[in-house]
Amino acid sequence: MRIALLLAMVALLGGCAHVMSEAGLKPVDRSLAYSDVRKNPEALAGKQVLLGGVIAGIRSSGDVIMLEVAQLELFNNGVPDDSSPSGGRFLAISSELLDPAIYHPGNLVTIIGEIKGKKIQKLESVDYPYPLISVKELRMFRASEPFTTYPGNPYQNQVGDGKLMLRPPGPVDGEPRKAY
Repeated sequence: MRIALLLAMVALLGGCAHVMSEAGLKPVDRSLAYSDVRKNPEALAGKQVLLGGVIAGIRSSGDVIMLEVAQLELFNNGVPDDSSPSGGRFLAISSELLDPAIYHPGNLVTIIGEIKGKKIQKLESVDYPYPLISVKELRMFRASEPFTTYPGNPYQNQVGDGKLMLRPPGPVDGEPRKAY
């Protein structure tokens, strides 16, 4: 009985583990929100942050690869919440090769990086001030499939992290089933 309880606890805790390394998270200033970084990236230069979002584009400039990321809120485990509103965009710069065939628009990323200031670039013919983040650690995820393909499923409910979880299909008129 004790062994089963211990195994259950390990499984539960393992499922809640952060997606980024413990060593990478140590220097991160968790008090900084993306809104703070966006307002004044020059004043925060040198600080390490944990940010995430959806890749909007990828560019190379010499030996530097830039991911343009539309910021999204992160769940407690560090995975971007693709249903949250974006707070704006930032550029994640890396000297390591980030293959555009893998890191393509639409994929979700979580980044630990150092704030380097800002860079003004065109975004749909508007000068946009992008916060610059030098990548220290990067983790990519595929965007989740939307649950809207299952309209009226009464077995579809919300769980702890706010995401919808599908249960076995059932009647669309409501629950419970009546015994005949």
